Amino acid sequence: MTTKLLPVAAALLIVGVAQAGEDREVARACRADAEHMCNGKTGQELQQCLKSNQDKLSSNCKEAMSKVPPPK
Repeated sequence: MTTKLLPVAAALLIVGVAQAGEDREVARACRADAEHMCNGKTGQELQQCLKSNQDKLSSNCKEAMSKVPPPK
């Protein structure tokens, strides 16, 4: 049973690392936009704020946000 769970655990780890990388990219690209338009918001609330202000975002932030998959 344990050997059957190992591939699943490895896949989840890879997805988590990829998501963390995307989060860091968005954080770097959108830092100024987030401070200006979404000051004090974090996590999902920040992501929603950035999406709702998408037409006002810098080009770097728009590009980074376009690479993030929608929340499940």
